[in-house]
Amino acid sequence: MKLLIPMSYFFGAPRSEVWQLDTQSGQQRCLYTLPPSDRDVPGKGITGLTWLNNTQLLACDFNRLLLLNRIDGEIIKEYADDQFNDLHHVHVQGEYIYVANTGRDSIDVLDHQLQRLERLDGLSATDWSQRYHGDYAIRGAYYDRPDSGLPFYKRKVPDSWHFNHVLRDTRVANGRIVATSFGRKQLVDARTLEPLSSVLPDAPHDGLIADDSIWITTVTGKIYRAPLTLPFAFECVLDLFAQAPKAGWCRGLLICENTLYIGITSIYEKSSRTAWLDRPLNETASGIYCVDLATLTLIDFHDFTTVDGRRIFTVIDDHCLL
Repeated sequence: MKLLIPMSYFFGAPRSEVWQLDTQSGQQRCLYTLPPSDRDVPGKGITGLTWLNNTQLLACDFNRLLLLNRIDGEIIKEYADDQFNDLHHVHVQGEYIYVANTGRDSIDVLDHQLQRLERLDGLSATDWSQRYHGDYAIRGAYYDRPDSGLPFYKRKVPDSWHFNHVLRDTRVANGRIVATSFGRKQLVDARTLEPLSSVLPDAPHDGLIADDSIWITTVTGKIYRAPLTLPFAFECVLDLFAQAPKAGWCRGLLICENTLYIGITSIYEKSSRTAWLDRPLNETASGIYCVDLATLTLIDFHDFTTVDGRRIFTVIDDHCLL
């Protein structure tokens, strides 16, 4: 099985890479490094990756949506929206592209020509104005100060819903646009903001539909599954870090060939958002866990950890024959 994994880095100059992992041989290779831009943000980079068609990939970074040639990684087209902020995920369904615009608290809908059609807004007009103009309070060193002078599309801002992931499937919720909300710890209808699940014990991140179930990763390494009926009644089916040698932020998820592929990212500092971490920081890593779908037991771990701090958000299959 060959996987494509977008990689960005906590430390050093901002950069975005797409790696290929051969899970049978264990071979890891960087397919291409995307060129820097004048919109780069320190510590940020590529997060989302998905197929638009058989030869082209869609990628998102902090504030851009990119159409890439799978063969050489050439940027075919770029869409940069000044209201894009901390994009986490891009999803294609039918004629539409859906983007989790996390710092804007919205799900943005585009066509295949990368023209924005609609912004499904999680903010009132007043809330959006305050965020855009920097009328908010911050705690800690992570967020950029409101008076930093940075434009909104380069500013790290506090959010509310914190939409991590978006999916749409005609088999699910009558084709509603479903988003995972880190802030609410549940799945919501991106258009109406109606809850579509109960509140989870852990903050959700990625999700997918497999057979007759919806699967959700959470940052704590617990994996949940629910039948495709509303409201989603999730049950925890796997506590990854209870059996895994390395922990980390748990995000990306792929189910293929009777295997769960789960992406994790190293943790470099403890905060209120890592209160769940029950081991030392040096026991965290960046990499891909392989879990047998039938027994839910660990098969393998492919380690991508580096001193530069690799970040993994997304895992997809590589069905390119080259």
